[in-house]
Amino acid sequence: MEQRKYGNGSIYRRQDGRWVAAVCSRDPVTGRTIRTYFYGKTKQEALQKKMELLAKNKELSATFGLTASHS
Repeated sequence: MEQRKYGNGSIYRRQDGRWVAAVCSRDPVTGRTIRTYFYGKTKQEALQKKMELLAKNKELSATFGLTASHS
């Protein structure tokens, strides 16, 4: 089985039957690792929430890198 890259997240099923999507990301201000959890009744619901967060993180990292240069 191929190992996923850092930041792609994971999905697993809890003992109570709910599905959990977990994604690690970095806080752009402090640089600390933040692990965010989303819950869903189905695996597809958890996967959708995970994909939305990954897309949002991609947008933030792209816009965060653009800063005004100082003269």
